[in-house]
Amino acid sequence: IPDSNDYSDIEFNWRFDPRSYMTPIDNDFGEFNVLLDGHSHTKFSDGRMNPEQLLKWAIANGYNAIIVSDHNNIEGALEAQRIAREKYNDSITVIPAMEYSSCRLHMQFIGINETVDVSPDFPSDERLEEIIDHVHKLGGLVSVNHIPWSNSTEWGYQVGTLPEHPSREKLRDMGVDGFEVINGDTFDWQTYLFVQQNNMLMLTGSDVHFPSTGAYAWTVLNVPNITYEGIMTELRAKRTSFLFDATGTRPRVYPKKNPAYYNLLPMTLLANYWTSFYSESKGMYSFQSTFCHQRKFVMHWESYFWFSLWCLIFFTCYEIGRILLIKGYEYFSIWKLKIGNRRRNENEEERQVDLVDI
Repeated sequence: IPDSNDYSDIEFNWRFDPRSYMTPIDNDFGEFNVLLDGHSHTKFSDGRMNPEQLLKWAIANGYNAIIVSDHNNIEGALEAQRIAREKYNDSITVIPAMEYSSCRLHMQFIGINETVDVSPDFPSDERLEEIIDHVHKLGGLVSVNHIPWSNSTEWGYQVGTLPEHPSREKLRDMGVDGFEVINGDTFDWQTYLFVQQNNMLMLTGSDVHFPSTGAYAWTVLNVPNITYEGIMTELRAKRTSFLFDATGTRPRVYPKKNPAYYNLLPMTLLANYWTSFYSESKGMYSFQSTFCHQRKFVMHWESYFWFSLWCLIFFTCYEIGRILLIKGYEYFSIWKLKIGNRRRNENEEERQVDLVDI
């Protein structure tokens, strides 16, 4: 089924500057020249923008560096890095990354150049430690993403969106380098305090998937030269702070409607009607071709009853209407025939009278 929106022709014709009215949360952080988005997606996973569109979105929203991190693959990030170097080298620097996604947690693998094996969907603590060690051997950094979202209650289930999410302390002991303290417009105060107390890497991320998303936070760094190597050096040194505006940027892009979607909409709605007879939930997607929660399938037998009853009512009304129409037509035909006979008789009587007069 085509997407309801057409993302092929979107433009970001503004330049937002968060430095014009905000300062870092750490008053003593000092000067900074890098405004980094630490978490973003492209069409190479579940985003709606291609890599170049993502770069334009980032530049418009005041970033001059971005960590591109699609779910469980590095291809979108490498493509974004190539485009940035060829066409936007003076405006933005791309840090390739991969968002490790499983049913236990999501993590950023920052500064790597190859896709890391993420299986299984429910990894053990030992498996997580192996993966973290492997990323470090590749020269990358590991940062844990959006703990509030991960631990929030999954709709329809009395467990977290990502069940059995390790604690911050456990993740620290596993060897992660840092945490995402702001995801979108959510400021994770508890994680912020934990990062401060443990001298860990602190990142913020838009987690942008759609062009209509605004920017709320900017990770700030101060580097001698705004290059990939310069930014990675500061990230490894954990010298970051951030700007945060819970309102978000004002300009937004709203894509056009996709005609192909609306061409099929009547048939889609008809097909979707039949799904109202049952409910199916699988919980959160693992991004590994499985789901993180037990499948629930419920038949709505009352829907079948009411569907049958309404069909019977409509059929009965149709039959009554059809019978009334037939009977009405018969009565009309008989009435018309009687009127015709009466007129013929009257005409015949008039003719007889005329003959007598003659």
